[in-house]
Amino acid sequence: MNDYKPISKAELERGYFLLTHKLLIKKLVFGLIILVFIIFYGVLIFKAITYFRGTGFSTSAMQIQQSTFNWANYHSQNAPEAIEIGKVSFISLGDRRYNIVALVENTNADWTVKSLDYHFVSQGVETPIRTAFINPEEKRLLSLTAYESDKAIRNPELVISNIEWYRIDGSFPEINIETSNIKFQAASRETVDGVTIESPTRVSWDVFNDSVYNFWEIDWQIALYNGDTLVAINELKTKDFVALETRSLETVWLNRLARVTRATVFPILDKLDKNIFKNIYADPEFEIR
Repeated sequence: MNDYKPISKAELERGYFLLTHKLLIKKLVFGLIILVFIIFYGVLIFKAITYFRGTGFSTSAMQIQQSTFNWANYHSQNAPEAIEIGKVSFISLGDRRYNIVALVENTNADWTVKSLDYHFVSQGVETPIRTAFINPEEKRLLSLTAYESDKAIRNPELVISNIEWYRIDGSFPEINIETSNIKFQAASRETVDGVTIESPTRVSWDVFNDSVYNFWEIDWQIALYNGDTLVAINELKTKDFVALETRSLETVWLNRLARVTRATVFPILDKLDKNIFKNIYADPEFEIR
């Protein structure tokens, strides 16, 4: 079947025109595109100038300024509360030696005192600097024991400096060392079958490691009071404390003490120090991540 159709004269003329004016057509199309862009950006610039000269910009700027987040206020509201410092006490041990003690508390639930420096000042004399930590919502003693002084200690003051705060997060270990049944027993003397038996002053208590962690060592601070007056302090170290373990502890004073009405016990364990943890036993069926 023959589908051939001859090309008309008009078609030949259009084709000839396109071939001979190809460059001109490209220039016209390109110029039209440029013209559209000029008109578009010209309108855009005109509207921007009108906006900035009018009240719209001032209103928007004021709204942005009012809605800007107050970072200074945020940090002020979320900063840790200052360490609470209780009464500073001292105990004369004789021979110009003293125990100087202050009860402090970190009331913050989400901030731990990673480190701080402290010393005491009495009659213008400064004691050596010591370093300590305080876990969140924890009380402890800042103390200087058996301190030798040429001057009698009077009205000592606690000076704290170089506090390094650390905001805790989900990686902070859940550790609860529970103490209970704190008992004070005064020194006594008893004669049995003609033999005199002397029992020193002692404090006993029970402790429960309510955590899944095993510890190399836990330190303890023990304070004895007559009312609100500090009578004596002592320190104790316990080793190899395993998870969920209950243990009965005791410490003694060999010297005679004044009247005691109550005893307090403080566990001292730096929860940020990874070196306190022993290896945790894990069932082979489970993986510790």
